[in-house]
Parts: sequence; C-alpha cells; structure tokens
Amino acid sequence: MTSTAPTPAPSVADRTPENVIIRPWPKVVFLYPTFIVTTVFFLLSWLELVSPTVLGNTFMLVLWLNLLVFSFDFSRIKSITIVITIIALVLLVLWLDNKADITGYLGKVFTSIDIQVNPAFFGFMSAGLGFLLALVFINSRFNYYEVNAREILHHHGYLGDIQRWSTEGLEMNKEINDVVEYMLMRSGRLIFQPATSKKTIVLDNVASVNRIEQCVNDLLSIVAVRINQQPGPG
Repeated sequence: MTSTAPTPAPSVADRTPENVIIRPWPKVVFLYPTFIVTTVFFLLSWLELVSPTVLGNTFMLVLWLNLLVFSFDFSRIKSITIVITIIALVLLVLWLDNKADITGYLGKVFTSIDIQVNPAFFGFMSAGLGFLLALVFINSRFNYYEVNAREILHHHGYLGDIQRWSTEGLEMNKEINDVVEYMLMRSGRLIFQPATSKKTIVLDNVASVNRIEQCVNDLLSIVAVRINQQPGPG
C-alpha cells in the first residue's frame, strides 16, 4: 500500500499575481442602477405588464435616490445619522397616527401622484445610458494603472502613452469616504506616494478596493522580502 505525500499548500508568493491592474472609474458608473431599472421597465411597459403610473412613479423614485450619490458624500457618521433620523421619523408618524390619520393622509398624497412614462422614454433612456456606460468601459481599457514588482505604470491615451514610478519605498493608503458608493461597487480611493516622486497618485472610485489593496500589499510584501534576502557585500 503506497502512501501519497500531502501536496504542500501554495505559498503567498505562488498566489500573488505578477502585476495588479487598477482602473479608476468616473462617477457616472454609479448610474448603473438607473440603467438596469430603465431597461427592465422598457420591457414591462412595451409588453404592457405593469401600469404606466406604477412604472413612472417607481422610476422617478429610483432616479432621485440614484442622483443622491452625486449630491452628497455619505460618510459613516452621516449615514448612521440619516438612518437614525429616518427611524425616528417613522416612529413619530406611528405615534401621531394614534391621534390623527397621518398614514392615511400620506397614503392619499402618494397615490395621487400620477407620473406616466411611455415605452419610448424608457427605451431611449436605456439606450442612452447604455451607450454612455459602454464608452466609459472602452475608455477604461486605455486609461488604467499597473503595479508590478518594480514600478507603477500609468497607461493612458489611445496611442499607448506610459508614465512610470518606482515601487521602492512606495506608500499606499486606502480611503472609503462614501458608504453608498462602497455599497454600489465596493469602491473607494487608493493613494500612492512614490518615494522617488513628489507627486501623489490619487485613484478615485476604484471598484473592489479592498481586494485590490490586498493584492497590491501581497505584491509589495513579496518584493520587500526578496530585497531583504539579497546577500550583502562579502
């Protein structure tokens, strides 16, 4: 009976990619919920499966909430404050409802709103947003950052222009200033400070920022280990 030796688990160096691609996105990508809603609502209105009033009212609500992302930075403290305020207002309305029919009055106000949108509007809105997001995606293929063991490369321009910074002594910081943006795309800000340059590299709206940060940390830590293991002068 032969025994098979256990396969050793891959080390961190084996799992670490040779380079990390970082793509900063413009804020317009946070309109993707509106794009999804308009696309679905176009099909529902075209097939006449839902009343135009329901679709119109819901669309305006989604659009209004989506535009809030561009209007304010929802920090952790501000988000907690907003949630507590909403809960307090709901409890206040429920308490006042015992003395006056507040919920009934609010129900009449909301049901009186009659925003009707035809399929053509949803179709053009979906096509316009889809075209805009497609342009942003194509542009991201020509404007991105690459971090490898030796340097940071900024690929930009349609002719392949490249700007380089050394990773020796590189400092990296991560910031998540907007809770809503993080919820939509797990996005945040990465800040690189090369030791050989006075310029700070600020990358906003980096999707999956925690994963990207971990990959860059693993890559730079292995580079540091390799430097420390180099033999000194004999």
